[in-house]
Amino acid sequence: MEELRLSCARLGIEEPVLLGYHDSGRKERQRRDDPHALANVDMLDVEAAIRCLVAEVKPQVIVTFDPHGGYFHPDHVAIQRATTAAFFSSGAMGRDAPERLFYGSMLRETFETFAQASRGRGILDGLDPDVFATVPEMVAVSFDARPYLSLKLSVLATHRSAFGITSEALTNPPPPVAQMLEAFRAVMEREVFLLGGARGPIPRWPLDDFFDGLEATALHASGTNALR
Repeated sequence: MEELRLSCARLGIEEPVLLGYHDSGRKERQRRDDPHALANVDMLDVEAAIRCLVAEVKPQVIVTFDPHGGYFHPDHVAIQRATTAAFFSSGAMGRDAPERLFYGSMLRETFETFAQASRGRGILDGLDPDVFATVPEMVAVSFDARPYLSLKLSVLATHRSAFGITSEALTNPPPPVAQMLEAFRAVMEREVFLLGGARGPIPRWPLDDFFDGLEATALHASGTNALR
């Protein structure tokens, strides 16, 4: 939780809202006996928690994982399903309901590059790119994120418990860290998003950005109306 708070601080955004569920782990470390692990919680309860947050924040746009949770992490899959359900059930909010839902994804070429660079680390090993990646025709929003790469790597370094990368190692990384950073570089240089749902017409394909064609609001102007 402290790593997440630090990453938000480095991004210059508000502190995260924590729903109180536990990390479920993955593969041989998955916590199947923990009733509070997110993958073991009733999805309707998670959906209700997210819908309450949506009612409070009133975002125009929601961004979450793709249907496979990126690399089939149980928590990613669980939050994707609950968030998607909350997007559609929040339609009962009327004009305050979110207008678009997007899924973060990877192009097939990027997925294959990441898989090759991270081979043996258990992230994408054994995953079929035809299933877990996407093709350009499916992309609703995409942008060049290279101008933000240094910031994104700095945020990656806050999650030391997951990746073992420190801020100091970013400047002169030893070979294992350099290999890890090179693996993530392929993913971080271009952001790709699929359209999961919309409450109104889409003005063009692909969209220029998440808010293309939407009426701007005060929240939009402050940059706080995207909930991830």
